[in-house]
Amino acid sequence: METNGRSAPKAAIDAPLDALDPGARPHVRVEDLVRGAANEPARERAASGPGEGGAAGEPLTAKLARRTVPGALYEPGPEEGYLRCTACAHRCVLAPGRAGACGIRFEKDGELRVPFGYVARHYVRSVETNTIFHVRPGARSLTFGMFGCDLRCPYCQNWKVSQALREPESEGEPIDISAADLVEVAVAAGCGVLASAYNEPMITAEWARAVFAEAQRRGLVTALISDGNTTPEALAYMRPVTDVFRVDLKGWSADQYRTLGGRVEPVLAAIGEARRLGYWVEVVTLVVPGFNDKAAGLRALGAEIAGVDPDIPWHLNAFYPRYKMRDRMTTDPAFLVDVAGVAYARGMKYVYVSNVADRVRELSHTRCPACHEVVVRRFNYETQEVLLSGGACPSCGTRVPGLWGPAAP
Repeated sequence: METNGRSAPKAAIDAPLDALDPGARPHVRVEDLVRGAANEPARERAASGPGEGGAAGEPLTAKLARRTVPGALYEPGPEEGYLRCTACAHRCVLAPGRAGACGIRFEKDGELRVPFGYVARHYVRSVETNTIFHVRPGARSLTFGMFGCDLRCPYCQNWKVSQALREPESEGEPIDISAADLVEVAVAAGCGVLASAYNEPMITAEWARAVFAEAQRRGLVTALISDGNTTPEALAYMRPVTDVFRVDLKGWSADQYRTLGGRVEPVLAAIGEARRLGYWVEVVTLVVPGFNDKAAGLRALGAEIAGVDPDIPWHLNAFYPRYKMRDRMTTDPAFLVDVAGVAYARGMKYVYVSNVADRVRELSHTRCPACHEVVVRRFNYETQEVLLSGGACPSCGTRVPGLWGPAAP
């Protein structure tokens, strides 16, 4: 597979996780999903409310198992009666009556069942809060998500949604809604963008595709906020209805990604494949002290991104204590500035440090790569001024890549 002139070994993006780590093979039974009882604490079940369309005490797993439809992202498995899911890079082989590593895509009666027709949460905020800077600056974005994830990041900001099937302290109920009604909420709120985030959108790709198709019909830009642990099949499936692929690139080593439950190679390959397919791509790296804060490793990540396309924006975000990493210090903003400076010196054109706006303001702005004039001014994930003229620098005429569209209202 060619990705903008660079070859990505097929094995890097196609190899199933269970071929590398036998302990990671799917083991969840559908009857456990439906009952929801196998490994849910008794106190959690007793505290569960009736939910929407469910009986009193019905666990979340059962509610989600009922909110499914036949899936599209799968292929025949290695044995009769088995299916191989192709939504994420785990490529789980599902035995009859078993779920994948995500816990929400499962085999039942010869077909793959996938999440559909609900959201776990949705908010209307500025598009920049999705850490997307080169797409409709200043526009409002409706961002929605479902439950479940293919990774298990110990610093996840949205863990009560993404890790809801793994954590007894997670909370929330599925909110039943149609794709058309969800998009209507966005349109009524004056949104120009609709994004799937909070959990991993590629493991709920069939639902995201239905929502995005309706959103594009209504004139909205669509964006996947993904961990990038996906497949060429899933990227191709989503491309007809998706404009933006915003990727969390979480580290550079096998050990780092093993901690998170994945591998780095599929993520790097997905960035290249998404650009080849024509997605607008932006990359975020959350720099976590003691985990992925080695300068040499971060420089290597910058080089990987620039090797795909130096026009890809790279966001270096500071870590704040949360979830299972509450004992860590907040990332030093000066360190992020140093890494950003090296990335610029090595050819990257758009590097941002944005979630420490009180200490680092200048690296929130978009600058012309030729004359270095500010063309989009921001503060704390809010656009203050858009100076672009037809997508180009007003001072020297250099094109600044992105999906700029009409000016924000």
